[in-house]
Amino acid sequence: MDRVELFLKNFVDAGGEVLDGLSEVVDLFPDGPFAVEASLKRRLARFNLPLSAPEQAKVSITRAKAGVAETGSLVFAYAEEEGFKLITLPEVHVALLSRRRIYDTLDEALSGIKGDYISVVTGPSKTGDIELIHVSGVHGPGRLILVLEGR
Repeated sequence: MDRVELFLKNFVDAGGEVLDGLSEVVDLFPDGPFAVEASLKRRLARFNLPLSAPEQAKVSITRAKAGVAETGSLVFAYAEEEGFKLITLPEVHVALLSRRRIYDTLDEALSGIKGDYISVVTGPSKTGDIELIHVSGVHGPGRLILVLEGR
């Protein structure tokens, strides 16, 4: 199994979902509202998405800096708190990731990544209270969706 296949297997095993493209995301959540990473706004303009701040958005769309094949994790890095809000506040987080940015290990993935807010995310938010009742979406998005880009 190559690193992309291993990453996708582990990502899905951790509860993540994989879609083929951004048009599928828009079809899945036609009413949004969406919070979008600033660097993606121009690219997503063709979809005419209803936009809002992360605090009011149902869906956020960001670009992951790296993927970790051994765990299926995504790595995000931002210089400002606003970027961190995008990956933690909306109930659905959509991450774009280039196939070229998938690494075998976390050490490899973190090498060279800079930012004041660095997060490693493995699957949607999950927690279990003292009675072992599992709940999704308490400390972050209850759904994590990946759009893998490139060949």
